Amino acid sequence: MNSKIMNFIKKYNFIILFTIGVLLRLIWVLIMDTYPYTDFMWYHVKAVEISQGKGFLNGIYPYYTGNPGLPTAFRPIGYPGTLAILYYFFGINFLVGKLFNVLLSALIMFLTYKLALKFFNEKVAFFTLLIFALSPLTICYNSVLGSEILFSAVLMLSIYLFFVKNNPVLLGLLIGYLTLIRPIGMFIPAIFIFFIFIKKDMLLKEKFKYVLLFGVFFALAVSPWIIRNYKVFGEPVFSTNGGYVIYVNNNDYAIGGWSDPYKYPDSPFLQYRTDEWFDEMAIHKLGKELAVEWIKENPKEFLRLAFLRLANSYWWQTEEIKWAFTIKEETGINEWHPIHTKFIKLQKLLYRPYYLVLFAYILYAAVRFIRHKKVDFNTFILLVFLYFNAMMFVLEGNSRYVFPLHPIYGMGVAYVIVRVLNFILPRIQNKIKIK
Repeated sequence: MNSKIMNFIKKYNFIILFTIGVLLRLIWVLIMDTYPYTDFMWYHVKAVEISQGKGFLNGIYPYYTGNPGLPTAFRPIGYPGTLAILYYFFGINFLVGKLFNVLLSALIMFLTYKLALKFFNEKVAFFTLLIFALSPLTICYNSVLGSEILFSAVLMLSIYLFFVKNNPVLLGLLIGYLTLIRPIGMFIPAIFIFFIFIKKDMLLKEKFKYVLLFGVFFALAVSPWIIRNYKVFGEPVFSTNGGYVIYVNNNDYAIGGWSDPYKYPDSPFLQYRTDEWFDEMAIHKLGKELAVEWIKENPKEFLRLAFLRLANSYWWQTEEIKWAFTIKEETGINEWHPIHTKFIKLQKLLYRPYYLVLFAYILYAAVRFIRHKKVDFNTFILLVFLYFNAMMFVLEGNSRYVFPLHPIYGMGVAYVIVRVLNFILPRIQNKIKIK
């Protein structure tokens, strides 16, 4: 009987794990009444306003209610626009966005498993799915109305189509959509283009043709947003959040993570903000100018903060799970659920060793690429890692930037785990036989 059960589990391990992963996420969003706060409330309010035909409007913390006649480009329209479509058809309800996260998570699990199976083996695919499906962080985050899960799902779909279908038209449109979801993704096309040119299975002429088609359809996807911003702000800006972010993380008061620039002594931003409105373009320009000037004048401090940003993202401030525990009290004020500190400790306990294994894998992938000129899926994961860490190195230390990459990083972690187990287990069995 036990043998039959084990054979059944082995044969249907994907279906079993996938089902458990989906059910855990579904149960979580139904029992945990996460109430959006800060960025997540911004996404919700903007989505509501778009769904009601009011436009994509400038609004200020904590309620973010849009000011009629004052458009925003503080963040790209990708996630609030997608959420607005859902609200329009299914009604304005937090649960709509949360159930959408569950659907996206199911897609992520499916694509991650398939990619791991294609480029590694069944054991690696199993551990990849096991890690992602049962992770408290990837479960709890489904109740957060943030852009991370959508970004992760579209990224994984782009990678899957790139390696399986390899259609530059479809990929260009999809990557264009991806860049409109989170500003950190605006240079992601460089990863795919670079990988195309270092691949050895395409002629140079084919590579140029591929990149041209990819570029044209990528431009078609993002150009409406850029044209709209040019008409509104007089500049083809992608996001007016860029100058704000780079300044917050590169100034005399920077701490290697987010801090409130409006509370800095003699804050240069205060002149562009009232209680109901802020001049986001002025802040974007000033922030970028001040940050670049500061970096030039303080190169050593910039490097110290840059490495601190990475350390915070992977070690000291790995606590993004807390956003699943913001609840609304009877007073109408957001509070932290009493158990949120326990889940933060659990996340640190699980993900600190996870990241150590990840770094070992990245080192392995880097050695293969540099010393042995290997260009394969491991190389692609390496390029993804380098890109996002380069962005965090300059912009912001934030574990929320790492979270959307957990599916692709999980494959690397699972690969190392399987390699270690394949090395250790035979030796343990031999010792047992000898005894």
